[in-house]
Amino acid sequence: PEEKPQVEEKTVSQSEVKEFKVTARQFAFEPSTIEVNKGDKVKLTVTSIDVPHGFAIQEYGINERLEPNKPVVIEFTADEQGTFTFFCSVPCGSGHSSMKGKLIVK
Repeated sequence: PEEKPQVEEKTVSQSEVKEFKVTARQFAFEPSTIEVNKGDKVKLTVTSIDVPHGFAIQEYGINERLEPNKPVVIEFTADEQGTFTFFCSVPCGSGHSSMKGKLIVK
C-alpha cells in the first residue's frame, strides 16, 4: 500500500484510527473524557506515572494493569454508541473509587 501524506482533515473512512495518550495518576486519568465516532478504531497508550493502576472499560471487555512508567497499548473498535465509564481496576489508595473517566462513542 502506498503512503498517503498525513492530512489534518476529517476523512470519511470506516477505519480511522483515533490515538490517545492517557496518563493515570492518583486519582485521575488525563484526559478524563475521550470522544470517538462509532466504528473508529481506538488506540490508547495508557501510562501510570506514580503507582500501579488499572484501566478498565467493562462494556468493551478491557481490563489492563498499569505498572508505573510502563506504557500499555489498548486497541479496540468503538462499535457501540453511548457513554462508557473507564476506571481504575487496581486499588490505588484513598481516592481509588473516584478514579474514572468517560469514553463517548457518537
